[in-house]
Amino acid sequence: MAGESAAEPAVATTADSGGPQRSTVHTERISLGYGDRRVVDDLSVTIPPGRITVIVGPNACGKSTLLRGMARLLRPTSGAACLDGKSIHSLSSRDVARQLGILPQSPSAPESISVTDLVGRGRSPHQGWFGRWSDADEQAVADAMRATGTLDLADRAVDELSGGQRQRVWIAMALAQRTGVLLLDEPTTFLDLTHQVEVLDLLADLNRTEGTTIVAVLHDLNLACRYADHLVVLSEGRLIAEGMPREVVTEALVRDVFALPSRVIDDPVSATPLIVPIGRHHTSALPTGAAAAGSTAPGSTAPGTAAAGTAVSSEAELREVVEEPVPLIADKAAPAIDDESRRFLEAAPLFLLASAADDGTVDVSPRGDEHGSVIVLDEYTVAFADRPGNRRVDSMRNILRNPRVAMVFLVPGTDHTLRVNGTAAIVRDAELLERLAVKGSPPDLAVVVTVSELFVHCGRAFNRSKLWDPDTWPEQGSLPTAGTLLKAHTALRDALRGSESDDT
Repeated sequence: MAGESAAEPAVATTADSGGPQRSTVHTERISLGYGDRRVVDDLSVTIPPGRITVIVGPNACGKSTLLRGMARLLRPTSGAACLDGKSIHSLSSRDVARQLGILPQSPSAPESISVTDLVGRGRSPHQGWFGRWSDADEQAVADAMRATGTLDLADRAVDELSGGQRQRVWIAMALAQRTGVLLLDEPTTFLDLTHQVEVLDLLADLNRTEGTTIVAVLHDLNLACRYADHLVVLSEGRLIAEGMPREVVTEALVRDVFALPSRVIDDPVSATPLIVPIGRHHTSALPTGAAAAGSTAPGSTAPGTAAAGTAVSSEAELREVVEEPVPLIADKAAPAIDDESRRFLEAAPLFLLASAADDGTVDVSPRGDEHGSVIVLDEYTVAFADRPGNRRVDSMRNILRNPRVAMVFLVPGTDHTLRVNGTAAIVRDAELLERLAVKGSPPDLAVVVTVSELFVHCGRAFNRSKLWDPDTWPEQGSLPTAGTLLKAHTALRDALRGSESDDT
């Protein structure tokens, strides 16, 4: 197995010896997306030649999109993917195919095509205009099928094979291409564990014997750690960390990037990092403070208090479970409003405003307008209207006493938010009030916030809650109305006050 302890590949063959040349692949501040949706943002990464690189990250973080950009299947909106120092889009398709092979997700083959014919298609980039079949082509196909253990399948139709057999045949086609770089998008998807290990062992063999540079997207973080020489960790289209698995994979990274509490131990087979998920139901082996923080005995909680023995009472106890985030995540705040953030802020019809008084009382209130909840005055300043129906006296009073506020901006259908922290002031500037007018009616007051930091909150809360999915919305009328809630609150207050009077 390749692993991080694997030695440099023993053979680094060249085109002169019939094997692949060792090409180099890197990206330079590449941004990729689909339509108006940006998926990979300003990403620079260098793939170590002759090694196995595995790209990992949570779902929809840009792993496959990055691989498609490297493979010339997706044109970047900015930046470049480079092959041997040249932009891959400046090279001809034939030149790229001679140096770089790609195995996409769920490839499809013509109906009833035989294994031999499909593998033989990998030789197309090396054949002339008339597609003449040479002895070199014959040898390359035979070698590829021998390496993948598919010789005994030669005459069978591809669509008759099992998932594991088909995957080996597709890899054989890529091997027959005899390229120095092989890109594979989730090559173990839909395979059982036995065939996953079989495919990854095959790629490790290819890397060691031929010196082929392997770049693969994998979902299984433990298999990625076991087989990768170099790990690339993405989140929300950005590079979070890269390097040898032992240098990169920590409990903090797994928690921050994958939202998974875990323990990271040594794999007893490969001595690479092994991630052991904690979950909510298996905490008995955790340190006392950690186990207590995750479990509460039913019926043991007094009103307004944590269950005895379960409250986390110190930062040291907290750190038994929660580690510091990785530096890139901890340092993600921007000190001002860039153009992309301006677009998001001004498109948000709703935000939540949090304020706190000096005595510690806190208020969180929704603020919104149909045509955008704030206007951006400059790179350090935003403003919003204070209108009846939006107004919350508590928050306005808090601003007068303690101007520090935080705001979380929401755009319907968008699974991430922007948070703005800053200091607020209540103003009555006529020109600004006119700019905030709706249907010719200016507000009585405006709030101007001087931004101290701005940063992105990821969308896991939206993904988990399915907030924007109409199929999950409750039936109309199934929840209490605002009036019903107010009546219930009033009744509860009256009951509690009556109880207090009886006690006295």
